Amino acid sequence: MSSAAPDPEAPQLPLTGEILQRLAAAAPVPLFAIDGDHRFVYLNASTSELIGCSVESLTGANLIDYIIPGERAEVASYFRSLAPEQAGHRELGVLRPDGERRETQFSHIGLELGGRQLRLGLLDDLTESRRLRREATAFANAAGRLAVNRTLNAMLDGLAQSVVEATTALASAVYLQERDGSLRQAGTFGLPEGYAEAMDEAARLGAPRGSLRAIESRAAVIEEDPVSKRLADPRFRPVHDLIRDEPWSVAVYLPLVHQEKVVGALAAFFAGGNRPPEREIDFLRAMANEAAFAVEYARLLQAQRENAALEQRQRLARELHDSISQTVYGIALAARTARELLQTDPAKLSEPLDMVLRLSEAALAEMRALIFELRPEALDREGLIGALKHHTAALRARHGLRVEEAFSAEPMLSLEDKQGLYRIAQEALHNAARHSRAGTIGVRLVSDRSEIYLEVWDDGIGFDAAGAYPGHLGLHTMQERATELGGELQIDSRPSIGTRVRVVLPGVGSPKRTGSTGRTG
Repeated sequence: MSSAAPDPEAPQLPLTGEILQRLAAAAPVPLFAIDGDHRFVYLNASTSELIGCSVESLTGANLIDYIIPGERAEVASYFRSLAPEQAGHRELGVLRPDGERRETQFSHIGLELGGRQLRLGLLDDLTESRRLRREATAFANAAGRLAVNRTLNAMLDGLAQSVVEATTALASAVYLQERDGSLRQAGTFGLPEGYAEAMDEAARLGAPRGSLRAIESRAAVIEEDPVSKRLADPRFRPVHDLIRDEPWSVAVYLPLVHQEKVVGALAAFFAGGNRPPEREIDFLRAMANEAAFAVEYARLLQAQRENAALEQRQRLARELHDSISQTVYGIALAARTARELLQTDPAKLSEPLDMVLRLSEAALAEMRALIFELRPEALDREGLIGALKHHTAALRARHGLRVEEAFSAEPMLSLEDKQGLYRIAQEALHNAARHSRAGTIGVRLVSDRSEIYLEVWDDGIGFDAAGAYPGHLGLHTMQERATELGGELQIDSRPSIGTRVRVVLPGVGSPKRTGSTGRTG
């Protein structure tokens, strides 16, 4: 099938101003034409809606006057660099009269119309899609920053940073309410250095706090022109030098509420002269909920750790009673027997004296193991492998068990992580020695840059590992510790075949460790 070639002599439809206006009016996207002085010659209703001004007021106005102030000089320079008919595209930040900012992609081409050199432009509004992407990223970051192996302040610092990255806020802070009703700044991003301490001093002078108003009212509090108001109030004197040059025009405070309990407030500081759009307020509410969850989660975790410490102390007391005290009693009994034999039958002294030596060695091994439990900082001196060897020596002496060991090099972990891994091994060995009725127990520790692997096994009676661990509080504790370390706990056990407890942690060179936990040892 063939088609006729275009006739070069055929008349062409002239591109008149009327045609351009009709085209602009019909276009569903912002379409306009500007002259050499960047003034609107033609524009459609979509352009008017995007910029937030009527078609009449924009006609003849300078496009650059509606660009975000910080970009105006750069945009003017960009236009000067273009050849008359040159096409191109770039990003433009549009500032509406109501203070709202719109992020756009500006595509354009030069043309001559009626003897005038114009530039036909098209604006693609990217604001909503980028906002959604930033919010999704911020929520993902906030979720990632709730990792249990981070401090609460580090989590809330990250959450405040997410607020600034996802909104037009210049700074953000998270405040927690203390038992006495005062506020403590627990997370911050973008605020002047020393701001928290200065605000505490201002509060002592009677300065009102927007965060406290949000907490008391359980509702959003929006403060307009906070800088000039505080500079005019002598009660805010401690912060005057810190905020004098800050461009904040609006401060927003939202309560942190978790299960009907108010635990603090989220603050965000904006420039631009107008309150932030409602969608940003809604986003701040969502982040306040995340912050409230982080606070309560951290508090529950702290309470859990305190309960675990109490349980550990109670177990140590039982160990002292069940093993050390009985061993010392055995030493005293053997010594009394030796003293009696010294008077009646010295030839039989060797047996009670051997008993004294054997029990003394067992007591010494037991005490060393208990000292490691009472003073885990000894791990820093003797290392994780040294601690495990002390513990296995105590098991041999205390329970008469055969203990097999297989250790590679000392793992490259922080002291805190070594303590956590030692506690898991300690719990697994304790369970094996006390409850498995095993004849042999084994412990293996292998580490390299990609992985750290700990295994404790026994040949005892085993149990149903598929169950919900009823009555096995220690198993839950091991699982929680492994999660805190960024690792995984596996328990393989069935009745009559023994038990294997495995912990796998990311090594120092693993992306999981450097990317998620931030620890490199």
